[in-house]
Amino acid sequence: MRLVRYEWSKLARLPAFWGVLILCLAFNCLLIGSGVRWRWEWNEAASMTSGLGQRVDTDFLDGLRQQPLSEYRDHLLSAAEGMTDIYADYDLRSLVDYYTGYVKSSSGAAALMEHKYDRLAERVAHLSETGAAMDWYGGPVTQNVHQFLYGILMRAVLTEGAVLGMLSMLFLVGYENQQRTTAGVYASRTGRKLCRCKTLAGIIWSLAIYFLLAAVTLVVFLLLWDWSGIWGGSVSSQFNYIIDMLVRRPFFTWADFTVGSYLVSVIGLGGLLTVVFALLAAVCGTLVQNIYLSALVLTLLLCGGEAVQALCAQTGLWMGYALLTFQPVSVWLYVNGWFTELGLNAFVPWQETIATGLGLAVCGLGTALTLRRFGRKDVKT
Repeated sequence: MRLVRYEWSKLARLPAFWGVLILCLAFNCLLIGSGVRWRWEWNEAASMTSGLGQRVDTDFLDGLRQQPLSEYRDHLLSAAEGMTDIYADYDLRSLVDYYTGYVKSSSGAAALMEHKYDRLAERVAHLSETGAAMDWYGGPVTQNVHQFLYGILMRAVLTEGAVLGMLSMLFLVGYENQQRTTAGVYASRTGRKLCRCKTLAGIIWSLAIYFLLAAVTLVVFLLLWDWSGIWGGSVSSQFNYIIDMLVRRPFFTWADFTVGSYLVSVIGLGGLLTVVFALLAAVCGTLVQNIYLSALVLTLLLCGGEAVQALCAQTGLWMGYALLTFQPVSVWLYVNGWFTELGLNAFVPWQETIATGLGLAVCGLGTALTLRRFGRKDVKT
């Protein structure tokens, strides 16, 4: 552990790193400020429904009617009175036909898509039984705020955490080469084992930076937005939905998530995905041993995979497209729909979770193999 702390001290003494971290936090604050057009509506709705609970029933409506008369109160009351259980008679056939129509040229991809929506039909029935659609969440402004939080703010946090984590890992594993101390440090068997400490230090550092970014950003966000009364509501409220490829679909989730548990789950999975990116950086950095060249290789690997996925979609190679949706960059792209069926961006239930688990396994194995290889190869100065 002493060697790990020594590696951390190298990063801690980098003024540029802390400067970039502060810039990231400042950027996130600017993003939070950009949502001011929805903040008033959200906070006003939270104030009017405070203490009424999340389930829209007779008591909820009576409580809302007792609020002082205003145009916005009437707007909220009209929305609440018009709520129905949208999951009771929801027909998935239109979604199935729409998405399988895209991938019909590949029988394997079409079969996966059909199976996914067969599983989703069970979830729709369950959501109807639990009355999830009748939860208020944040009212009519829910969709805008939910997509702002996860599609903009959490995506920014995840991007910053992943990039800083990868750069930190590349800095650590390429440090000796950069300082021209490779021959002296790696000449002994004990010195070769230092790379394991560097990798461990990089993983822990990446996680710490990601959670720091998430914690500070969300604290600022929650200081300005009133979420105090909505944590226990269902995230699958009828006011929450996704618009993808001009198709609007409810926020179907593969498990029962409250607003609070969904946020915690997204943060947790984001941490695991950050580790995947850090491990991928460790593989590139250990193989190349040059900070700048390994950063270029890593960038080409990440961007190239996404480019190949887009090419597969354009050429109709849908089975290849389906396999490439499991890559880490694809998981990152759709953070605003994690734990839902994700439309054309997922071919199996819980794909973002499975893909992250596979990424940890593959990149972890790749890191172990590259470290083993590095421990046996000749030192080059």
